[in-house]
Amino acid sequence: MKAGFIQLLSSAGLSGAALLIPNMLRDDLGANTVEIGVIAASFNLALFASSYIFGRASDVHGRKLYLQGGLALTCIALFLMVFVNTTVSLAVVRILVGLCAGIYPSALLAHVYETEGKVGKFTAYGSLGFGIGTFFAGFVGIYYEIFFVSALMLLIAYVVSLRIKFEEPKVQKVPLFPKAIIKHNLPVYLSVMFRHTGANMIWVVYTLFLADLGASAAFIGIVYGINAVAQFVFMRFIDRYKTGHLIVLGFIMSIITFPSYTLATRPEEIIPMQLTIAAAWSCLYVGAIKYIMERNDEKGTASGLLQSSLSISAIIGALIGGVSVYALGYHGTMYIATFLTIIGLLVFIFSDKALTKREKAVKDMGGV
Repeated sequence: MKAGFIQLLSSAGLSGAALLIPNMLRDDLGANTVEIGVIAASFNLALFASSYIFGRASDVHGRKLYLQGGLALTCIALFLMVFVNTTVSLAVVRILVGLCAGIYPSALLAHVYETEGKVGKFTAYGSLGFGIGTFFAGFVGIYYEIFFVSALMLLIAYVVSLRIKFEEPKVQKVPLFPKAIIKHNLPVYLSVMFRHTGANMIWVVYTLFLADLGASAAFIGIVYGINAVAQFVFMRFIDRYKTGHLIVLGFIMSIITFPSYTLATRPEEIIPMQLTIAAAWSCLYVGAIKYIMERNDEKGTASGLLQSSLSISAIIGALIGGVSVYALGYHGTMYIATFLTIIGLLVFIFSDKALTKREKAVKDMGGV
């Protein structure tokens, strides 16, 4: 499965390069948590814009160009991280990485769904790649070696992409601002934004939280690796379940897991939470992708908008999280994340029910 291998390598490269950036900023470059949050938000702002623009472009112009070009440009951007030595230069290159990393995912995901019809196993390779990348980064612990190997992973992914056979593109006419698509999928876009905002409030300084519990860089890599391997296992078997059930279960398990982080007093106590959050994200992410793919012909645009909504969440979460940890500490931030996830669950349940009822009424009227 060439697409799965690309997903694995690109995910490993991007996650490995990102893992210890908060530690690099704080320990080597002297940044505080607010500055770390701003840099993380800047990366995700770039990813948001790129995912929206190029997700739509892959529907309008076809998948091949954006898949191959995006992988090549991301490889170059990651290689530039080898040369950063100030907070400003790191921020600039991370923005460039975000712009490049948003070009190819929608094209790759749409290609997989159009040729194979299922996405659970495919997304599982992304989680496995995340685990490989973070474990490698934690084990090596030397920033510039991590960045170089991450770029090499993207280079290999690009070479593999050259061997994919693309069918004649079935282009779609998609407006620059696809209002109808956004409205049609709003329950997922909006609810996931709430949950992922809370999650990113935690993730933006999660490696610092683990380090302050006493975790070494290697153990941090192991912690992230456990999460990712568990996601790989879960995602391979949940494609068969109903979309709505997966999404709701993902929310519920997140609501249980986020406050449980506050109970940890030693690094090893985090491990059970890594398993439950892996199950939560597996259900929510696969459910959200299935929701999008099952309801839309413009799959590149719709999936790009999902990635954009995740990026918006990461922007807001990074900014709020950096400030929140500075003012309230880790535990206060985790409680806020839990509250936002509860809101996300309620938004999905009620908005999906209302949208389904409204669209059914419109359909019935059209059939009269």
